[in-house]
Amino acid sequence: MPNFAYINNKFVNFKNAKIHIEDRGLQFADSVYEVIAVFNGNLIDLDFHLKRLRYSLKELDIKYKFNQKDLKKIFLKLLNKNNTLNGIIYLQVTRGVQYREHKYENKLIPTLIIYTRNKKFNLPGKNFKGVNTVTHEDLRWKRRDIKTVNLLPNIIAANKAKKMKAYEAILLKNGKVTEGTSSNIWIIKKNNLITHPANTDILKGVTRTSILKIIKKTSLKLVEKSFTHKQLLDADEVFLTSSGSFITPILKIDKKKINNGKIGNITLKLAEMYSKSFIHG
Repeated sequence: MPNFAYINNKFVNFKNAKIHIEDRGLQFADSVYEVIAVFNGNLIDLDFHLKRLRYSLKELDIKYKFNQKDLKKIFLKLLNKNNTLNGIIYLQVTRGVQYREHKYENKLIPTLIIYTRNKKFNLPGKNFKGVNTVTHEDLRWKRRDIKTVNLLPNIIAANKAKKMKAYEAILLKNGKVTEGTSSNIWIIKKNNLITHPANTDILKGVTRTSILKIIKKTSLKLVEKSFTHKQLLDADEVFLTSSGSFITPILKIDKKKINNGKIGNITLKLAEMYSKSFIHG
């Protein structure tokens, strides 16, 4: 458990951190968030995270403005206070406090919540691991491009995965893969690297954005298009990406082994290239 959190411009003891019972983030999930990876004290892909945060705030008309340099100073100070060297920063902005009513007032003061957690990451090396996954129907709303805390459908699918001793649930809409409950999904077929296009059906993952840049340094052909459940199972390699998982190989989907249950060479190479960007960068 961390020692401190940052709530509405104040560092507070984590055990005493509180928000109002009529905060709209609590009552309506009227709120957006970001999860930023921290490795050796460095904030991974910070610019991409804050760009997406601005987008989510704008799309939901939450009137919270921030200075990127000032926010970074808060992050670093909180990491220091919590002795967090490797882990995550959780940031949430709610619309604010108001009597319970679906319609919101325009002059609400947003609530800011920031805290850290320690975490071990799955990085290329002798302990690099692949994971098992299951599939689940995609039950989410139609604006998945906004990183909102309205995550109940994700929770249902993720807990199905947990009960089946799987790491992640891959979501299917009309027989086609959208993404994972908290990750983007990629398949490799021959020399094609295929992932769902960044539209309102998926969240434009920050790690996904970084991978798109890395691919330009390889001979892989990037194909951004939707793919079917069958194409998923027939892929040469499959992996997921997220800020908490970086690049993680998928070795099994439901009962079907991928690449004979072994980490693929292309997946491993991409994971090495991505990790070098912050381990040695």
